[in-house]
Amino acid sequence: MKFIAFYQAFRDQTIFSTQAIESVFPGYDRKILVNWQAKGHLLKVRNNWYALTDRSFGQDDLYLIANKIYSPSYISLQSALSHYGLIPEGVFRITSVSTLKTAEFETPLGYFSYRTIKPDYFFGYRLIRQQGGHLAAWYKIATPEKAILDHLYFHPQYCDESDFEGLRLNWEVFRERVSLSALTDYLAYVDSPALTLRLNKLLNVYHAHS
Repeated sequence: MKFIAFYQAFRDQTIFSTQAIESVFPGYDRKILVNWQAKGHLLKVRNNWYALTDRSFGQDDLYLIANKIYSPSYISLQSALSHYGLIPEGVFRITSVSTLKTAEFETPLGYFSYRTIKPDYFFGYRLIRQQGGHLAAWYKIATPEKAILDHLYFHPQYCDESDFEGLRLNWEVFRERVSLSALTDYLAYVDSPALTLRLNKLLNVYHAHS
């Protein structure tokens, strides 16, 4: 397997797996991947996942990578809230939820964290086409409403309105981007009294800012 042939096969992909390499170059020697890493041609993102080094990685690329290296998962929590402009601060790690166990990976491209969610709660995400990718690829990211519910799901300690003020939600963006009817539909689907109570307290704060 020559690098030029390898490069031509994968140059249009943000990230690719050893399984994908095997499908193109059956029976290849994995030691050659180590050699190419040493030469700076190849980047090992996580076990069995690689990327070429001659490209830059934007936010959409990192979201796609997050989906790929730990699946099933979708972008949510702080990353999704920041993506939609619902919280003011930038996020320095890519946060996702998954039906797999909680995990965190430090990679050459940054930190990727995953929180475990019940399989019944694994819904409410949309597919977004990766911007700037040469090949058509889509990543999964929570809707604004589901990102809020996921955040509340992982913060049972929120018990009064001051806790929700601490979220520093942008209420103007909330008003523009969050559908209260969608929130209601999601709550009906999960049927959780505790989550309903938390959301109602959050909405009390929202209405106070309206």
